Formats: sequence, C-alpha cells, structure tokens
Amino acid sequence: MRRTRRPDPALAVAATTLALLPALTACASATPGGVLRSVDDTGLADTPIDEGWVLALPADDDASWTLLHARPSDALDDLQTPVDPDAVTALGGTWQPVRSGRFDLPADLTGTHLLCWAVPSGNGPTTATTRGCAEVALDDDARVEATWGEGGFGAQPG
Repeated sequence: MRRTRRPDPALAVAATTLALLPALTACASATPGGVLRSVDDTGLADTPIDEGWVLALPADDDASWTLLHARPSDALDDLQTPVDPDAVTALGGTWQPVRSGRFDLPADLTGTHLLCWAVPSGNGPTTATTRGCAEVALDDDARVEATWGEGGFGAQPG
C-alpha cells in the first residue's frame, strides 16, 4: 500500500510568501521620490550618486526662477547657482538629501516643478550650489529618474 503525505501548511505559507516577495518588494519601492544616477557616455555602468540634495520648486512661481537666478528660456541642465535650504522651503519647495542614489519627495507634490541637484559649496554646512535643474511634471506619489553626466542634469517621471 502506498502512502501519500499531506502538504505541510507552514510549507505552503512559506512557498506562497516567497512567490509573492517580488511583487511586495516592487510595491515598497513605489514610494514618492526617485533615484539619482551618474551616467557615462563611454559605456561604463551607471552608478548611484551619494552626495548632496535634490530640491523641488514650483515652476509656475516667478520667485522660484528668481531664487535660481534663471528664466524659463534658460538652459537648466548645467545651472550652477548658490541655494539655501531655508529659502527653498520658504517658497513652498522641498529639500531632500540624496542617500545611496535615492531621495524622497512629498506624496502630494504635483504639477510642474523645477527639480535640481545641489552639492555642498564649501562655504559652510548650510550652503549649496546647484549642478543642474530640469522641469518635471509630477503626479501624486511621483517617482523620478534623475541623471547626471556629460550632458548635465536631467530628470523625468519614472
């Protein structure tokens, strides 16, 4: 007589959890924010940037352009201008650190924004200089893919 084993319920739960793990992980990475990578045009792999801050300012506010010493018609990809975190937040913008190539954004940040990457300027711990900016249209819970390379700074919803 042949005996059959009943499936172990704990084993079934573990197998189901492992099968769903990629989907659960993907949901966890869908939080508002984005990635900032250094790109190379010579064929080297992209690398996460682990320096500075990402700031977002409303693009439809003249005060944002004044703060950046720029006009809407200007090329922004290599815009280098001093910025102060308090001035950014006073205009309703956000100032977020970049860690291991990632940054956060508020979940309710919507509309067209000027997204800039800023690095310490060497004039003290609270001063920074933008390395470049881009206009980006954001939706609720926006994800952004930002890059820095030979062509300057670029960003787009991702």
